[in-house]
Amino acid sequence: MNEGAVNDKKITRLDLLKAWWKWCLAVEVPVSFDRMQALAFSYSLNKILRKVYADDPEELQAAMKRHVQMFNTNCDWGSVIHGIVISLEEQRANGNEEITPEIIESLKIGLMGPLAGIGDSVDQGIVATIPLAIFVPMALNGSVIAAFIPGIIYLIWSFGWSWFLFNKGYAVGKNSVLTILNSGRIKKVIDIASIVGLFMIGCLSAAYVKFSTILEFVSDTDTVKVQDLLNDMLPNLLPFVLVMAMYYYIVKKGPKYLQIIIVTMIFAILLTFLGII
Repeated sequence: MNEGAVNDKKITRLDLLKAWWKWCLAVEVPVSFDRMQALAFSYSLNKILRKVYADDPEELQAAMKRHVQMFNTNCDWGSVIHGIVISLEEQRANGNEEITPEIIESLKIGLMGPLAGIGDSVDQGIVATIPLAIFVPMALNGSVIAAFIPGIIYLIWSFGWSWFLFNKGYAVGKNSVLTILNSGRIKKVIDIASIVGLFMIGCLSAAYVKFSTILEFVSDTDTVKVQDLLNDMLPNLLPFVLVMAMYYYIVKKGPKYLQIIIVTMIFAILLTFLGII
């Protein structure tokens, strides 16, 4: 094995940029039940594989085949897998016999699950919810710009973080990601993201779930509104009870959202007819 050949870099930064952009454009387009994101993955690496295996048609064919096998992970955080795979394929094309097809496939399969877990938790639990909690009230008060800011923040995060990880994966190869996985840091991040996500769900529920009663008791001297009594006891008590009732139903019966919607509609109509809400 020629050591100089193994360290020969064929992939340029422009190649990485093109591959990353193709992944961003295609990631959710060819999704199927049997392959999920595999076709988008192979599409993003197509030109790079043709470049590194330009002198070896058989290896190119084998590489094309192994990268259309089932692949599914978080679109942003999973970008690091692309960088690692590109690095490994380049090393294999340069003559590194230690990089086998089994190693490449094992790394893809082993990384896509943990990265999906941490990516979905952070993206949906923090990046997507915190800007909504901050700017949606502004939008409801009439700020047109505030309505677009959460989406802009998410796009900036998504593209920026994805590109960073894509490059980092190529630069450091497999070792650093495996070190992170073995250190247990991902579990800590997932736990933190889950806690923050639940906290933000509570904030969003309190802000956007509207449920109050119009019941009142009239005496000779005064009129007592039940909603005022509830607010004095615990603000947003009724929205809290409603949200927890739905949560309890999901825990016991499963995520049967259509049933929840139908029951909620019937419940609302009945209470309105009785003059309670």
